Amino acid sequence: MAFNKVRVLVVGLALVVGAVFPVTASDNYDDYPPTERFKIRFGAFFIGSFDTNIRFDSRTVPIGTVIALEDSFNVDSSETVGRIDGFFRFNKRHRIDWTYYNSRREGHSIATQEAIIGDPDDPDGMDVIPIGAEVVTQWNFDLLKLGYAWSFLNKRDYEWYIGAGLNIQSVDVDIAYTAQVTNTFSIEQDSVNTKANIPLPTASVGGRYQMSDKWQANMRYELFFLEIGDYGGSRQEFLLNFEHNTFKHVGFGVGLNLVNMDFQAKNDQMRGKFDSKLSGLLGYLKVYY
Repeated sequence: MAFNKVRVLVVGLALVVGAVFPVTASDNYDDYPPTERFKIRFGAFFIGSFDTNIRFDSRTVPIGTVIALEDSFNVDSSETVGRIDGFFRFNKRHRIDWTYYNSRREGHSIATQEAIIGDPDDPDGMDVIPIGAEVVTQWNFDLLKLGYAWSFLNKRDYEWYIGAGLNIQSVDVDIAYTAQVTNTFSIEQDSVNTKANIPLPTASVGGRYQMSDKWQANMRYELFFLEIGDYGGSRQEFLLNFEHNTFKHVGFGVGLNLVNMDFQAKNDQMRGKFDSKLSGLLGYLKVYY
């Protein structure tokens, strides 16, 4: 629901910009040089909320149990991670952007309900985690974003752009469990691991507003809906930040980041579905010239 409102807001702003500002190329740019031709941000992403659901399938077990990692397996629901992003501007019209961060979460729990996990490496095609089993879960996620942006309106006080790029996402999930076999004294131990590198094209729209000589606000919205080979799904992201040019080439910033991901995979490394929602705050140091 929140992302639907964001989408409506961004589209509405774009329509207002198209209606209010000039459409001829000569009027969309002024004679002021870009304040920032190059910018790199070093900081932290304070993720205050994770909501991750995952389902493992196999060829013999097409539908596994949907597992809420934070609720069912006690996987960390918050995390602080390092983050680096920035851009290089060729001129007032064209630039390239990049972002990288990763997530390393784990959980220890006692299973309160039976879970069927499809496992392509298992002869039976699945593992069954029984009630009462001790479960250890490891969630690893890496994100590298590379993109191009075209500023169709770029003046000293404001800028609007559209862009396209590639989000390369690496997902690695490991679930290990230990359980006592019913009516025996034997112990059953097993683990399931699934991993995939998912390259996804994205489209984006964003803008900048120069509030003063020192302060600026930046907004960016990314959207993806597509199926490529064995992968498919959607991804939405909204970013809003405020930056202060404290010194000649050094400044500081804070922001808000919302992400909503929903993916499916059907290959030998990963078969199943996962969706993840996260939200958090950004704090960073920026270097620019």
